[in-house]
Amino acid sequence: MYTKLNDVKLKSGEDMEIGVVQAPDEEYVDKLNDLLKHKGDPWMIHVDEALKGEIKDLETRFYIGKLNGYPIANIMTVEYNRAGIFGHVFTRPEHRRKGACDLIMKHQMSDFKNRGGGLLLLGTGYNSPAYWIYHRNGFRSMTEGSGFMRFSTEEDFEAKYFTPGDVKAVDLEWKHWAVMNVLTSVPGVEVMRNLSLNFYGIINFEGGFLHLITRLRKEPQLKVKLLESSSGAVVGCVTLDQDRRWRGKTFVLDIFTHPNFAQYHDKLLNSLELPEGKIQCYVDAGSPKEKIDALEKAGFKKEAIFKNQFEWNNKGYNVCLYFKYI
Repeated sequence: MYTKLNDVKLKSGEDMEIGVVQAPDEEYVDKLNDLLKHKGDPWMIHVDEALKGEIKDLETRFYIGKLNGYPIANIMTVEYNRAGIFGHVFTRPEHRRKGACDLIMKHQMSDFKNRGGGLLLLGTGYNSPAYWIYHRNGFRSMTEGSGFMRFSTEEDFEAKYFTPGDVKAVDLEWKHWAVMNVLTSVPGVEVMRNLSLNFYGIINFEGGFLHLITRLRKEPQLKVKLLESSSGAVVGCVTLDQDRRWRGKTFVLDIFTHPNFAQYHDKLLNSLELPEGKIQCYVDAGSPKEKIDALEKAGFKKEAIFKNQFEWNNKGYNVCLYFKYI
């Protein structure tokens, strides 16, 4: 569905119409695929499926600027449960330096606030021209010197979002794209949270999620379960993947939770059906006791300790290796 938001004047003097396309919208499939085709897969898999109505629950909006009825610039948001990802900022080369995206963003941010949105996350180059456009519109770096940025209508949004409560283990779905990114943006006691997904510290999981969900469609040996709170927040993740470094049936298990939900490591771990073979779990030495307890309760045993196995912020970290044979 397309909704017109306003008519504005570009720096060039041209009149541009600003509107928002909320997926699904068959009329805009070809127009937006053409505008954003440079993104490539897996990004375009989401764009195409959202516009065709093949994605449920996840809210996808394309804020566009139109000249003579045709889109020349875009900002996309994907949202679920008041949390969102801000991305796909693009202007056709022949229409750049006219202020199109700056004008679109003002309307997009106003719409997000008016709809009751809570949190938006984005990734860009630190100190780039785009960084300062986002900064002018209220985004701030998650960590010093980072292009991973946050905007919130409530400064304590995450504190309320991760209020302890009941949980359930669920399959990964498109709706989790935005809310899983909230989980990966919060600090925790572990530095290495998921070895297979290369998840260390606070990260922007926007692209990582897309690769993960598309891999799930093609690789039956890959398994993912999420821990979802009663408020709809993703508060934990467990993955199981074949370790291709070795011949035979060797698998890598990775599990982590938000600190407020550490007591549910066992519930998350038990939601996975483990395959036959050797299952290994590499654990940051700073992992919470509840994680170790859950592994040992499930029959995992300590196999080795690797001294200074990885470095983070100029500090070496030990890694414990746990294993289980099925």
